[in-house]
Amino acid sequence: MPVNLKWRPLKNGAKSAYLDINHNGKRKYEFLNIRLLKNDPEKKEKKRLADAIRAKRELELTTGEYNFTPTHKKKVDFIRYFERYLSNYNKPDVRKVKYSLEKFKKYIGRDTVQFREITPLLCEGFMDYLKNKSGLTGATPGDYWKKFKGVLKQAIKEDIILRNPADGLIFKGSATGNNQLRKNVLTADELRAIAGAYCGNAEVKRAFLFACYTGLGMAEMRKLTWGRINNGKIKIFREKNGEQILNDLHPVALKLLGEAGNPDEVVFSLPSDVANSKDLKAWVKRAGIEKNISFYCGRHTFATQLLMNGANLKTVADCLGHANTKHTIKYLNYVDALKSEAISNLPDIEI
Repeated sequence: MPVNLKWRPLKNGAKSAYLDINHNGKRKYEFLNIRLLKNDPEKKEKKRLADAIRAKRELELTTGEYNFTPTHKKKVDFIRYFERYLSNYNKPDVRKVKYSLEKFKKYIGRDTVQFREITPLLCEGFMDYLKNKSGLTGATPGDYWKKFKGVLKQAIKEDIILRNPADGLIFKGSATGNNQLRKNVLTADELRAIAGAYCGNAEVKRAFLFACYTGLGMAEMRKLTWGRINNGKIKIFREKNGEQILNDLHPVALKLLGEAGNPDEVVFSLPSDVANSKDLKAWVKRAGIEKNISFYCGRHTFATQLLMNGANLKTVADCLGHANTKHTIKYLNYVDALKSEAISNLPDIEI
């Protein structure tokens, strides 16, 4: 019998009913708030009630309907839990967790939400909000959705919930598939245009152009020291996956570096992410480029330019610090799309 009714003796001589539940290798206790007092006139009635609850729980386990989660855990506030998850999160993409939480708060419109309210229907509504009503574009809505699901997965590990209410909900963005590049990149002509345009922060300009010729992201750029640049090569480890990047530096990249400093000195002195983004967008607009360019687009530009100039997929993956070509193939699809666009734009002639 997976559910046993037991009575715990209390100091005052009374007994308190609880269920000893053993199911699929897990053991839980559920206290029923039913007490038998000494010479209790309702003894038979209370025992009958406790046994009825036991039988109900056993039936629920058999049919798969019992949540198997203690009642007090179901009442845990999801937003407070999300905030605690964020405070303990120490990976480089912590900002995505932070903004995912902010978007969820805006979607739900109140300060408290119990875990039992996080239903598949609510999750589906939040996913739709991120895709269509949040004002977010590109890969960002999908990134925030992944972080939201990550919080739910952690709650399962901590036995707050038994099942993930977001399971089976697949985020499908505006891209035509998971292997499509969803961020803007710069063409060779656009690279030349921004190189010749004025930028309000010379360090932002130097760093972004360097990213376009090396594929480094902001996390690596902020930690890049002169000691990692030797004999025309750059050696650094990606923050995201720890993979090593060991690449030759293009003459343009070397020129952007300028005179070397001390080995422990950082190469670029960049402003905050907000200021960096503001300077970058103003600079790109000043160059006459009508694209939504973020700093990370420099990495995408590097990859697509390598492919356009004949590099194979494995080479590009190595240059980017990808563990395999799974994530690199999106750049190949982008290049193929550019080829199709170029062919379709060939001039019409009279024949």
